Amino acid sequence: MSSALASVGQLDRTKYLGGSDVAGILGISPWRTPLDIYLDKIEPRKEVDPAKKKIFTRGQRMEPYVIDLLAEETGLEIIGRGNRYRDRQHDFLAAEIDAEAASGENIEIKTVSPFKAKEWGDVQTDEIPVHYTAQAMHGLMVTGKQVCVFGVLIGGDDFRVYRVERDDETIAAIREKEVEFWDRIQRRDPPPPSAVSDINRLFSSDAGGFIEANGDSLEAFNELRALRTQAKAAFDAAQALEERIKLFMGGNAFLMLDGMQLASWKSQDSRRFDQKAFAAAHPQLFEQFKTVTTSRIFRIK
Repeated sequence: MSSALASVGQLDRTKYLGGSDVAGILGISPWRTPLDIYLDKIEPRKEVDPAKKKIFTRGQRMEPYVIDLLAEETGLEIIGRGNRYRDRQHDFLAAEIDAEAASGENIEIKTVSPFKAKEWGDVQTDEIPVHYTAQAMHGLMVTGKQVCVFGVLIGGDDFRVYRVERDDETIAAIREKEVEFWDRIQRRDPPPPSAVSDINRLFSSDAGGFIEANGDSLEAFNELRALRTQAKAAFDAAQALEERIKLFMGGNAFLMLDGMQLASWKSQDSRRFDQKAFAAAHPQLFEQFKTVTTSRIFRIK
């Protein structure tokens, strides 16, 4: 069933599933797990990672510029920006579309680090990261449109255009997964943890007690112990080789071969806060600014 447009105003993100949720629900997001999505709908996080917030804010500021760039490069006439829509069949499915073209396309804007450029394929194709494909399909599902155009600015000067066409079979599968996930939210039935970040979010401190190893965890333990033993041996061997080179270099700053630099061993000044000296000189002030953090440390025997 196609979805009719129902433009809406500001949406409470705990009351719907949006395009930024779908990859996490499907388990293909680089940033969020299914449990993250679930918990953010039940109990939204009060504190946002400053680094992630900075990246998100920067992307928002760049968005109008990239939309204008897309219009110039493609000739698309932009008729809407930032419109929000609800699905006709399920009002808990919604989408905010970065921009829309007079010719009927949804438009998504992405600003990408140069280090992620290899994740994007040939221009004017649908060779984009799979989590963005899922977002595009969700938007096409809610709006009923046929094509989503991506305007992608990589770094500051590599601008690319991609096209994702509607696939009704994929959209039907996404719709089914999202409906199941929303039902899970209504039942307060959280998905199982799928990453260590989930465990850390659920259990910031250990609960004590113990759990008996099963076949899978025992196999992982034995492999990990063997790898750590190998890593320790490799580290010790590397330290010994470094020692030999340093003994040969003596007071020299560079190790050369036919005019090519192989290694350097240079003097370098660094400034560090002397915590012990400060505590001795200003004990009350030191105590005043001490903070306690809790983390779980993993060790093997």
